Amino acid sequence: MTALSLAGTRVLIVEDNYVVADALRYLIDGYGGSVSAIVPNLERAFEVLAEGPVDVAVLDINLSGISVVPLADHLHTHGVPFVFLSGYGDDELLPERLRGQPRFDKPVEAERLVRGMLAVTSRQR
Repeated sequence: MTALSLAGTRVLIVEDNYVVADALRYLIDGYGGSVSAIVPNLERAFEVLAEGPVDVAVLDINLSGISVVPLADHLHTHGVPFVFLSGYGDDELLPERLRGQPRFDKPVEAERLVRGMLAVTSRQR
């Protein structure tokens, strides 16, 4: 069995809960990835993307009551792969066009999330 690795992968974490965001950073670091930035809102996420490229993004669906959909649409348009992370099990939070993206419920098992991230990044190559 091949060991999972995010080596060389630049990851943007968009998460409004500091504890969850820090746990994600630790998880990604543990699999060899590099966290480009951890941001709690859309405005900051767009700023980070303007500063330079990322290889994949992990998006909390609900950022303090604000939907992450505009950012997901932007990433999709620009060919940046992403996965959703949510504390809500309801697909209705996402428009139909985004429901095919991998979505993981919090708390997420590390290996499942990493496999999802690798799957979406390999589709872009």
